[in-house]
Amino acid sequence: IFYNISKLSYYNEYKSYLRSMTDLLSQYYTQFRDIVKDDNIVFLGIFFSSFPSALLLKYLPHAGIKQIFSIVLAVTQTYLICGVDILIPTLMCACSYLALILLPKHVVGRVVFHAMFLILVIFRLLIFSEIFHPSYLTNAVLLLMLLRICSYAYDYQLNKLTELDEKENRKSHVSSLFDYVGYCFCFVGYWTGPFYNFKTYQAMLHSTTLIRSSKMALWHMRWILFLFPVHIIQNIYNPLDYIKTEEYIHTSFAYKFGYQFFGFWTFKFKFYIGWLIAESMCIACNLGVVEKSDGSVCYDSIINIDIWNVERLWEFSPTVRAWNKSVQRWMRTYVYELTHLPKSIRTDFVFGLSAFWHGVRPGYYLTFACGPPMIKIQQKVANLSRKMREESLVAEYVYRIWGWWLVRITSILFLPPFIVLELNHSLKIWSSMYWAPAIWIGVMLLIGIMLPAGEPPKRKPPTKRE
Repeated sequence: IFYNISKLSYYNEYKSYLRSMTDLLSQYYTQFRDIVKDDNIVFLGIFFSSFPSALLLKYLPHAGIKQIFSIVLAVTQTYLICGVDILIPTLMCACSYLALILLPKHVVGRVVFHAMFLILVIFRLLIFSEIFHPSYLTNAVLLLMLLRICSYAYDYQLNKLTELDEKENRKSHVSSLFDYVGYCFCFVGYWTGPFYNFKTYQAMLHSTTLIRSSKMALWHMRWILFLFPVHIIQNIYNPLDYIKTEEYIHTSFAYKFGYQFFGFWTFKFKFYIGWLIAESMCIACNLGVVEKSDGSVCYDSIINIDIWNVERLWEFSPTVRAWNKSVQRWMRTYVYELTHLPKSIRTDFVFGLSAFWHGVRPGYYLTFACGPPMIKIQQKVANLSRKMREESLVAEYVYRIWGWWLVRITSILFLPPFIVLELNHSLKIWSSMYWAPAIWIGVMLLIGIMLPAGEPPKRKPPTKRE
């Protein structure tokens, strides 16, 4: 029967039609993969497709249904954009869960922490040696998943995994594989953050109060109406990729300084837009949103960027803390406070680990190297001038203006390595600027060595809320 059907003319026509449709779909998929290479388009596509899903997640009736919906969406997005690279985060999730159920509790946090960073080392070395060519977005997924896995392991070890464990001072137990995979592959904050711990994730799943936060989420994105067109204009007239060209090296020092000054804004606006949309997704699905007794709503735990403080603050340390706040909180909670290193070098260690967390390219380390000395210098100047600033308002304003320009000039000078990433090209740019970044940081280090430490500020006793 099948042999006879195959002889029919309409069957042959159907077969040719099917072949042409397959070729057309293959062509569309190739075009889609070409578009995927533009990270800006991909991130906007992810965000605007995920935002309605975040609104829907809040209204799903059961925690299990919410988890299935979230996992399926995250896995689908990852496979469409990263392809077979999805096996790497899956491997991280599986290995960490095996460690949680097999290893003694008192060592599991540190073992999982080192194991996840070891996987990241192998992944980065394979890229650096050009053996493996993953998507750039695969790296973004691994970074955020590493934060979730390590925080889960340490919270389990310290008996802070759930809210009841912390309140009643009881022992934490490893959750089911379904709950663990649901946390690791939750699509909210999956690509850009913000980071949130397992306790916050469970509170969202099992929340009995439905906070109507849709309008609040849309209002939270209001600044994008200004930031997005400005970012597009900046990319047209002041593209950061121009810094990577040989032509840029032969421009004057004044031109480079001005270009990097406005380029720094272009660089920041991209992150502002992404984080504002990601925060709005969290607000839309009530992740990290808490309703207080007076009826007001608080969502501080999922705020990733404080734009006002990033732009206005005059000290390096508070400015850094206002940028990528959830990762800063993770670094402080699970690295700075839990490491056994002396306090004098913990800041240097955290900045070095942050550079490695971003990647193995030399440009990351050249940029992050400016952080610790600038923080220490400003702390010394703040301690020495505190009495004068308390007595004179003029001295306070002079200190603020000096500090604001110090932070901005340092950021401007050390921006190119973060954009270029390659050591040779970064050093060529610095040499064409008469080694101004190296001289600048050298002078700051010399001043920091010569200045006395000064008296640290007197700390007030913590309040009940703190």
